[in-house]
Amino acid sequence: MTKFDYYQPESLKEAYKIMEKVKGEALYVAGGTDVIVRIKQRAMQPEALISLRGIEELKGIRENGGLTIGSGVLFREIERSDQIARQFAALHQSARVLANPQIRNVATVGGNLCNAAPSADSAPPLLILDAEVELEGPGGRRQIKLEDLFTGPGETSKEPEEIMTRIHIRQQPSSTGTAFLKIGRVSQDIAIANAAALMTMENGVCKRCRLAVGAVAPVPLRLKSIEEKIERQKIEEDLLQEVEKMVTKAVSPITDVRSTAEYRRAVSGVLIKRAIREAAACARQ
Repeated sequence: MTKFDYYQPESLKEAYKIMEKVKGEALYVAGGTDVIVRIKQRAMQPEALISLRGIEELKGIRENGGLTIGSGVLFREIERSDQIARQFAALHQSARVLANPQIRNVATVGGNLCNAAPSADSAPPLLILDAEVELEGPGGRRQIKLEDLFTGPGETSKEPEEIMTRIHIRQQPSSTGTAFLKIGRVSQDIAIANAAALMTMENGVCKRCRLAVGAVAPVPLRLKSIEEKIERQKIEEDLLQEVEKMVTKAVSPITDVRSTAEYRRAVSGVLIKRAIREAAACARQ
């Protein structure tokens, strides 16, 4: 493995100073579950790693009408949060099936998003919740929609010197349910395909719909045209069958070692259909 310098700042200010000092191929690293593997595989060769683990500003889950999640929050913390399980079930469900308990004790939600893997399990649940992410660097702070973060496989709109600090989720309307589903080769594997749905129901009619899929396009994908198709409709089997077909036409999967494009295309429609059913059922409770 290539040698590199390793820094452990205790504040954002210190991290920015180190990044400015290094002025090379330095990378910020949170849990490191993805970066270290890629370094060992020689897929990347940074001159330095700047660990964000010790920065308290990036930790914590805070209620403020909605929810603010520090980018350094571990998936194990999300999995154990009764508040997230109660209010944002899809996000809680995604944390429960991410990798294994050992990885969830190390991996952070900010790292999962910034890696920008098309299969990232945290992305579809946060997309349906209209999440926004806060990016901060030496030049200041900005807040963008999560869907504007992803620009390609492994690529984001975040500048190299910026750090994702927080994820903001708005409070959802009453009678809203969410659901997340995933298919992997084995339990807790990297997703062959994943999907999330948000449904706000009133008298059996969908008032608001959000749908997202992962691992079936270059980036985690909102299905906005299909959302519009569902809104103001009753959730009946004929509609769900039509939605399933629409999803298979909206995605653009690839064939790789985990699955074929054809299988991903077919299963994405099935997952969305099931997620809609689950989210609508939760909304009615």
